[in-house]
Amino acid sequence: MADVDEIWLEMQRESAPGVAKRKPKAGLDLSSLQKERPKAKKAGKKHLDASLQWMQNWSSNLKIESQDFGATAFAATKAEDAMQMVEAPITLIDALEEIPTGTPETFLAYLQRDINCLSEESLSVRLQSIQKLERILVRQADSLSTDIIDAVCDSLLKPLLKRMKDKSEKIRELAVKILQTLIENTSDLSGTLPYVFPTLVARLGCEDLDGVAHLPEVMRPDPEQKPTEIARPVEDSEEVRLCLGHFVAALLARCTPNQVFSYIDEATGLIRAGAMDPYHEVKALACETMIAFCYNHHEMLLHFAEPLARSLMSCLTHNHAKLRISALKAITACLVCGVWKHNFEIFQILMAWQDPNKVQIQAFYEGITQVNYMSTLSFDRHPAVRRFWYETMGNWLLTLTDKVDLEPYIFPYLLTGLCDQNEDIALEVFWIIERCGALYETEHEEDLRKTKQYGFDYAWTYSGRAFVPFPLQAVWGGAKAVKSHVRRSGARGPDFLGNKKLNEHQDRELLEAEDAEDDEEEEDLDDDEHDDGSEERRKLGKQVPLPKRDYAWGSVSDIKVFRRLPRPRLGSRHWVRTHTRRYIKATFNDVVDFRDCTALNAGRLLCMSLAYTEEGVAEWLQPMLGALQKFYAGRAWASTGSEQKSEVVQTYECICKMLGAFLPPDSLWEQLQTSLDPDSLLLHEQRVASVRILADCLKGQVQTLESVDPPDPTLGLGHLETVLPELISMMHASDLLLAPTPESRKALWELLFSFLEPLRHLLSEKQIAQLLFVALALAAKPPSDEDPEAPFVGPTTKARPGKQQPKPVNLDGPPVLGLEEEELIDAENLHRALAALSKGLEESQAAPREVQALPSYSLDSLEDDDMDMGSSSGWVDEVAVDSDPRSSHQALFQRAFMEVIDNLEDNFQVFRSVLYLTPLVVILRPEHQNAVMRHLSQFVSTSSTQQTCSAAFALAVQLAFRAAKLQATLAENSALAQAAGEFIWKIFQHTGKMQADAATDSCKNLSYLVTVSGFSQWRRFFLRDCVDPRNALFPLGQRQASESFRWLISTVADQEMYKKFHLALEHAETVLTGRPSEDFVIEKARSIRVESERRSNMARHVAASTTLVVLRRMLLDNRGTHLPWRSGSDCGSARGLFIGVASLLTTAEPTIAPMFVKPTPAGLHIYVADLLHLLFHLPQEAGNEEQALQAVQTASTPFRLLDDAAQAIHKLPCPAGTPRLPPGLRLSADEEEQLIANYIGALLELNLTLPPDPNAKHAPASLDGGEIVIGWDASLETSDDSLTTAQDSGPGATVPSEISRLLAQSPECQRWNAALALYILGIDLAAVFEAAFHANIAKWQKSKAQAKVLIAKDVLQRGQIALKASKALQR
Repeated sequence: MADVDEIWLEMQRESAPGVAKRKPKAGLDLSSLQKERPKAKKAGKKHLDASLQWMQNWSSNLKIESQDFGATAFAATKAEDAMQMVEAPITLIDALEEIPTGTPETFLAYLQRDINCLSEESLSVRLQSIQKLERILVRQADSLSTDIIDAVCDSLLKPLLKRMKDKSEKIRELAVKILQTLIENTSDLSGTLPYVFPTLVARLGCEDLDGVAHLPEVMRPDPEQKPTEIARPVEDSEEVRLCLGHFVAALLARCTPNQVFSYIDEATGLIRAGAMDPYHEVKALACETMIAFCYNHHEMLLHFAEPLARSLMSCLTHNHAKLRISALKAITACLVCGVWKHNFEIFQILMAWQDPNKVQIQAFYEGITQVNYMSTLSFDRHPAVRRFWYETMGNWLLTLTDKVDLEPYIFPYLLTGLCDQNEDIALEVFWIIERCGALYETEHEEDLRKTKQYGFDYAWTYSGRAFVPFPLQAVWGGAKAVKSHVRRSGARGPDFLGNKKLNEHQDRELLEAEDAEDDEEEEDLDDDEHDDGSEERRKLGKQVPLPKRDYAWGSVSDIKVFRRLPRPRLGSRHWVRTHTRRYIKATFNDVVDFRDCTALNAGRLLCMSLAYTEEGVAEWLQPMLGALQKFYAGRAWASTGSEQKSEVVQTYECICKMLGAFLPPDSLWEQLQTSLDPDSLLLHEQRVASVRILADCLKGQVQTLESVDPPDPTLGLGHLETVLPELISMMHASDLLLAPTPESRKALWELLFSFLEPLRHLLSEKQIAQLLFVALALAAKPPSDEDPEAPFVGPTTKARPGKQQPKPVNLDGPPVLGLEEEELIDAENLHRALAALSKGLEESQAAPREVQALPSYSLDSLEDDDMDMGSSSGWVDEVAVDSDPRSSHQALFQRAFMEVIDNLEDNFQVFRSVLYLTPLVVILRPEHQNAVMRHLSQFVSTSSTQQTCSAAFALAVQLAFRAAKLQATLAENSALAQAAGEFIWKIFQHTGKMQADAATDSCKNLSYLVTVSGFSQWRRFFLRDCVDPRNALFPLGQRQASESFRWLISTVADQEMYKKFHLALEHAETVLTGRPSEDFVIEKARSIRVESERRSNMARHVAASTTLVVLRRMLLDNRGTHLPWRSGSDCGSARGLFIGVASLLTTAEPTIAPMFVKPTPAGLHIYVADLLHLLFHLPQEAGNEEQALQAVQTASTPFRLLDDAAQAIHKLPCPAGTPRLPPGLRLSADEEEQLIANYIGALLELNLTLPPDPNAKHAPASLDGGEIVIGWDASLETSDDSLTTAQDSGPGATVPSEISRLLAQSPECQRWNAALALYILGIDLAAVFEAAFHANIAKWQKSKAQAKVLIAKDVLQRGQIALKASKALQR
């Protein structure tokens, strides 16, 4: 900064030109008035720099008494300009080669000319002079004596301090270097400090770094917590500021304590300014200066520790890793200064602590954020910084005097280091905490004395025999970072007998010897290393080398790190437990944070706290489980990957495992058992979350029990003895099994496997049966969410409030379940559970036998391969595993079957899974068949939902199919084959009876879905090669009527079925909309009427087609054409079938309002005629080969739909043989006449011109998909290739394609084809009931019913002609 003399000279230079041109007023030239001269700008008033006001007394004030603007002044100005130095003069330094160092006066005279040149205006002069001084005083300072340095310091101090404000950067830099040299070498600083400190304060701008000095103390805000730097330094050159930093360091190093005390504010301000400088080298230098300054003068820096540490915050966040490390060392030095007073304030700044009762005014107007430097350092991007940060915290805890006050702040972050992403750093942190634990044991020896002496250990350790691996990096077992673990010896009491070595007697937790997993992990110890710790080091394995650093702390530099981790020592556990209660409740709040990073960090801290706290965590069990429940019920599984679990979920699973390992199971069960209780008040998501927590807790407890060494069979279930039986019972009775969601299913599988496989040998038979029920329930296919009866209400239906709008479905009927369709989900988990349960059952019986390896097979198939049943005379208990995969679990299902069945209640999904997986030989046992039939009848009845009823119907057919396949492989007279046949009969009896009763008892419960899908299932079943329909349709031993035939025939012959469907549709509409049928609009009533007729036709056609297919199947299956008809007229008898079908030839009497019945549809007449035609050609005797051949020929010649049916009547086919009544059927004369009358009436109802005109037009049939063959399937074909037509709509079709295509034909086509079918039937009737024809013709002639007479005579005539042609062919 320029002094007053320099300012005055500058003012003279600016005003001199104007003064020279000005003339005296008396001699003013008039020519100057011709143009206006520009006015000279008035020079502004010069002021000294505010920071250098104290320099005013260095030179005398200049006072100008008068100013002469005449010639005298002009002459003086010229002389002064002539005296200004333009270039550097040659001084004594240039002239003399040797430096005169004899006396201080001589040396000063040697430098005087250059000292004077420092005040010259010319920059080059000043620069050359200061360079000469720098060469002499800095580079050759070692050759100068102390008295010369003192003299030079006195003479050069002020000129050099002035040059620190020079415009030239180089001059300022050299001035600082010269001053630094003088300060370092002078003998006495006391005279220079009053000038040096103020100048440095001004140049570094550290008078008021916080910017609050101008405010009253009561109005000053809190200091800034964020990183703060000086935005615009007074000295803009980074190199000069670096020199100033070295100057400050040298100055403070030379100052005595008294001198520092006098300038303590200035000294700390200079250091703070350096730490807050934008230049990184200045920051690093300031950190080093601060370290030395704090260690040397810590007694007087008590109140400056917090400001000094606060100035280092910008260093902690700097991009350079070395600078962050230096800042940590400087903060450690600051902590030495603020012992017992201000150190806690430093940590409040580091961890961004804020008083909750104190809110800044700024927070009301804008957001305020703070920086948690300790957290930032814990997750620093550079491993070296993180390693040094954790070592620094360990050093603080080991060396600081007031560490008791600071441990709550430091401790959580040190625990976080155990989860560092660098494995070596995490391992080092573990052993640092072990060192702290050893110190804790020393300091609290009296508190831990009893625990050590009496050998107390907690219950979870099973008297010190159990072991829980340390979860390094928050992973159970330490993952890859920990290759193996080392057990500590169990807790020991006093050795009164002296059986132990002295060191073993004194040490409570010695490391037990353990074989290394890999030989290369063993460390070779030299002979000089065989000290007291060498044996322990061998057990710990190979030491992990730490990087060598010159800045490492001495307190932790000798720590040895190993990859084998023992249980934390007693001191570490007590030390951590002491401080856990300070932060654990706040950690619960972060557990449920919506940010994954926060939840992950909170989980890791909680995990590490549990690892040390162990059973002490029971104090916070309830809030901890609440936080974990919120976590799992929130968004935990949203972050789960498809295959690999995220770090967040993996961390919290480890937490739950440790809870289960350390806490008594009954305490956890008491808190979590409500998740399985059907009366639980928790939400579904909360219950599922609790089940997940319980599963992981059980995993931890089971693994702890398995870790007991040496193994102790007497422990049994250990601490689970009181919990596991109740847990299994509640799982078995839980409502979560009824309709499990994907989340609850997954959670329950985890709960099941958490204890099943390791503890299977300890389970009782009852528990195994209960767990089998649980496994089957979890693997059961969930019920369909679709509403198959939605079309009942029509397309215009609008549901009332609270009802779901129905979805339209295929009007041709719902898809039919295949006989081998998948009935399970999670088959892999089920296979695993069944294998464990089977193994557990064998082990529980104490008679283990070798179980063969299961072959590769799919549980989703119902195909039972050929079974070698061994003996054919008695009941067989075993089935080879190779022939039936289900038999591998036969013993399991044999013992648990009744237990599972008795607890099914109304859970159809579990019932289906049980029957699907149970070996058939188990189901066929007499005591099991009744139970199966009881539940099957319940599910097939109208009390079940339509979806359940349809699925139960499909299940029944699947069971019958399995029994039929088994029966086909066995000898006919074997007990098992007879049981299979009886089982098939029972299935069809129960299902047929339930559906037949549903169509008669309550029309409102009549289901189109169940009816159509049921018939389609039967049709597919009867067409299987291994199936004999006789076992399903005909009564065994003629004991009871066939309910299956009853359902088939009653459906075909029910001419009022459309009314029943109409009532069912009205009921469905009323239930959905809440309006009675009287309030239906005309369009709604019409749509219901049309839909009911369509469904009635469809159901009756399917039943008729199924009946035809069954009869043809029995006649063509090579098992004999003589059918075992039941005697009498009941269902299953030939008379019952004939009368029921023939009843469709006339209109029935009405029994349901409205009191009229619509005539039988023309399409159904085709099926009726074909059925009766087939019945007329059944063999009368069992051994008559001619009749059998005729029956086979008739059965293999089904009716085909024709487009020229009218002309085909004139060319009727010849019958295969002589028609006759079915076996056991006898009709009276009146019945015969009534049958013929009904037959002629049916022809008349077709409303056709009969007999037809030979030249009548064709009624074309749509045959795009091939021929329409009535009552036929391609599987019935024997040798006639023409019958290979697409009769089935596919594997999942409900309605056969023949029916859908037939109903799609025009009414005229259907009527003419019906007439053709009836004419073919008329040939049989004319042959069998010729007398009845003549009797009816006589009656009609008397009543003048000419139409009937004409048609009857035409049918009789054509029949006689066809019979004669048939007999001629037979000859």
